[in-house]
Amino acid sequence: MADPDEHEQTPDPAPDIRESFAGIIKSEPTLGTTRKGQAKFYAKVAQPHWQAEDDGTFTKTGVTYHDLVAYKGTAIRAKERLAKDDYFIAQGRQEEYVSKSTGRTKTRFVAYKFGHDMAHTRYEVDRTPRRQAAERQAAGRDAPEQGRHTPRQMPAFDQPEHRQDRQPPAMGM
Repeated sequence: MADPDEHEQTPDPAPDIRESFAGIIKSEPTLGTTRKGQAKFYAKVAQPHWQAEDDGTFTKTGVTYHDLVAYKGTAIRAKERLAKDDYFIAQGRQEEYVSKSTGRTKTRFVAYKFGHDMAHTRYEVDRTPRRQAAERQAAGRDAPEQGRHTPRQMPAFDQPEHRQDRQPPAMGM
């Protein structure tokens, strides 16, 4: 039997804790490039503010608007998955920058990771390992299954079939 003291245990490292931002995307997100050619996601976002009351309720105290950016792979995934009016939670940092259009110093939130806010979004999770999911997607592009759509491909509604045997309603009956 092995002696538990034989293997010295190292303490757990401190968790990676960063700033977060929860809000609502209020502009149409854009995907551009930086001067270095890297992908850049941009959206104007809103953040509602609430005050806790003594009786356990919350009172809305206002809404502030901010700039949100993401770079590289995060930018590409954000543009694919997020849209105007989506609720999101982001992890990253706040930074100051000089606006090209006004020359004024402003702040923006730089997201390293972000996605939909579970408290406001209904969705299904695909737990297929990434490699298998990528292979399945590639195969799906070559031969899409009948009647199956990804969320971005899904039509807003199914167009009704045109029926030749239908006639317009009779007037004056």
